[in-house]
Parts: sequence; C-alpha cells; structure tokens
Amino acid sequence: MPLKNYTTTVPADRSIQEIQNSLVKNGAVGVMYQYEKGTGRISALVFRLPVKERLVSFSLPVNWRNFQEVLKQQEVRRWDDEDYCYRVAWRDIRDWVLAQMALYETTIVELPQVFLPFATDDKGKTVYDKLLNNKFLLGEGN
Repeated sequence: MPLKNYTTTVPADRSIQEIQNSLVKNGAVGVMYQYEKGTGRISALVFRLPVKERLVSFSLPVNWRNFQEVLKQQEVRRWDDEDYCYRVAWRDIRDWVLAQMALYETTIVELPQVFLPFATDDKGKTVYDKLLNNKFLLGEGN
C-alpha cells in the first residue's frame, strides 16, 4: 500500500502554513524556513518553544527525497515528479505534527516532549544527530 497522502493535490506551501499555524497556536514564539540549496524548496521548519524559562530551537526536516525513494519502491506512478514527492512529504509531515498537537492539547504530553529529537544545539545539530554520533550516551537502560 502506498504512503499516506500519495494522492494529495494540496500544495506543499499550504501544508507548511498549516504546520506553522499549529505551532504558533500552541506556543511557538518563532518559525523560520531553511531552504534546499538551488531549488528554493523548504527543507526544514526551524521553530522556538519555551521550555521552562528558556527558548529552545527545534529543526523539523522534510527529507522529501526519502519519500521519493519509498514512492519509487512502491511503484507509485508519479514517483519521478519531484514537485509531487515534495507535496506528499509535506502533507505527511503535517499530519504527524497535527497528531502530536492532539496529544499535547489533551495534556498527554508537553509540546517540547514530542519534538525532543528535533531540538537543536547552538550549531544546529539535533539531539538525534548527537545520539547517532555517540555524543549523547543513554547507557544500557538498567
């Protein structure tokens, strides 16, 4: 079965705007776009959330080329249309963000908690990046 939203006709900029609106509605104090070099496409949303008495930055990437590869493997007819893949990717990211917001709005989680892997340091490296590079050792869990 193909990826969720593989039939979407919703433009990527609308999905991005819906994500931004949801972030701001739920406490983000700033949102910035990072652009993919040479294409003008947005590659990540960078936003700031208050955590206790500090502002923490988060970087939410789209990695739309990964979506393209999955669509190719799933033999979706339009997998080679980059605009289509970019649109599907942002729609899926939007759905994920809105699902996280639903958990937050029902007080199951705190907002920074759901975005924690995307929290960035002053050099733009995410918590997840640090984990992959063994700079954030969690230990055995015992």
